[in-house]
Amino acid sequence: MAQHLFIVSRQQPDLFSYLTREFSAEPDVTIIVDRRQGERRVRREDTNGTGNRRQSDRRLKAELESNLSTLGYAFVRIA
Repeated sequence: MAQHLFIVSRQQPDLFSYLTREFSAEPDVTIIVDRRQGERRVRREDTNGTGNRRQSDRRLKAELESNLSTLGYAFVRIA
């Protein structure tokens, strides 16, 4: 069974409360508040030629951040 995750912006506490109430009876839905406060990794010049090993999730991360800033939440389906 697939799991569903709502990530709600910290600036939307009312939306978090609403979604928590609406999906309280759904065992496969989890609602969390976005806890990020900034970049976790310090960008450095790559001197060994390996590049960024996390390139594969850049597109998803950009989409989630866009949804959080425009909609106030992001929805993720976890297979």
